[in-house]
Amino acid sequence: MSLPVPVLVVEDEPLLQRRLQNVLCQLGYTESDLVIVDSLAAARAYLSHQPVALALVDLELPDGNGRSLILELRADDPGLGILVVSAWSSEEAILGALRAGATGYVLKERDDLEVSLSIRSVLRGGAPIDPFIARRIIAELQPAPAPSSGPESHA
Repeated sequence: MSLPVPVLVVEDEPLLQRRLQNVLCQLGYTESDLVIVDSLAAARAYLSHQPVALALVDLELPDGNGRSLILELRADDPGLGILVVSAWSSEEAILGALRAGATGYVLKERDDLEVSLSIRSVLRGGAPIDPFIARRIIAELQPAPAPSSGPESHA
């Protein structure tokens, strides 16, 4: 599988920038395939002259919420793979990012293998959702138990 390039990584924490760079390089990317920025302004400056083939976006950035960038990326390229890599696991953050157009959502606390599998899933057209988040979504979608009107008999 040929890897789509360039990859935009929007992350303000240097340790996480290096971690995501290492994960992407283990998938077969080279450092020259990666554009790593630490703010929405820097991402927008890059995007103003160069489209990207894949985006990894943090939500809480020094100059705003990554959700606004996701909306812009999705408007420019409806088929773009956009993976949120965030520490935020609130329902508002998750659903907001997915509604904005994120393809998937993985928590930063996951190990490199899980982050790598999420990226690979996006590259293959999948929509990976962190297992912790998926469990919460599934619980939300479960029907409420019907009120019991006495013992049930099954024939």
